[in-house]
Amino acid sequence: MRFKDKVVVLTGAASGIGRATAKMFAKEGAIQVLSDIDEKNLKETYELLKEGKNKATYMKVDVRNPEEVKKMIEFSKNEHGKIDILIVNAGVVRVGPVEDFPDEDYDLLIDVNLKGTYFTCKYAIPYFKKQRYGTIITLASVAAHIGQVNHANYCSTKAGVLGFTKALALDLAPYNIRVNSVSPGATDTPMLQSDVAKQARDRGVEYKVVKKEFEEEGVLGRWATPEEIASGILFLASDDASYMTGADLRLDGGWTAR
Repeated sequence: MRFKDKVVVLTGAASGIGRATAKMFAKEGAIQVLSDIDEKNLKETYELLKEGKNKATYMKVDVRNPEEVKKMIEFSKNEHGKIDILIVNAGVVRVGPVEDFPDEDYDLLIDVNLKGTYFTCKYAIPYFKKQRYGTIITLASVAAHIGQVNHANYCSTKAGVLGFTKALALDLAPYNIRVNSVSPGATDTPMLQSDVAKQARDRGVEYKVVKKEFEEEGVLGRWATPEEIASGILFLASDDASYMTGADLRLDGGWTAR
């Protein structure tokens, strides 16, 4: 098992890519601290960890709240004596034209996608530096690389995550800490499903029409499964990616290859 007794801290573990990642790490023998603001579905993720459930802990954490994030990181270090891998996965999506975009929705995007990433890394970095090793993986998006209709605000936050990740990799390289990102394309998660549903309502078309448009953005003609993205996350966390830092792994079905 590649991650036997490695300590993994994972945010956004309640569903989608986060849940799939937690299940894969459990099968690989990892010790996990799982968090999400959605406590009900977070507990469900925990219960699904048939392999390694006894090695996992879960806690409700709002990544917008620095004190909650700090408490999660401190717990992880104090409970397990180290943190090997940090997966910064918590994120939200809101879509709409800029001129009509509610300010509170943009605040949410910035607070979760950008500041949540910042807070999670900020409180883990001192421990990583003391250890002089560690791996950080952030979740960017295909939206960090391309423009999407009615996604300007969302794209801006994911492009910010990408820039943050690359710069942080330079800062932490002297401490033997690798920092990389994953950019998923259209992935069959509750977040994308809600995005597609809103676009369908706003445009007055059926859900399947918008879903097909997303499927055709890539060259494979389908959405990714959460497990396909989770496999990329585990690769970046493993020794197989030991020479990778400051990189972005695009798992977008060929979307950005056009």
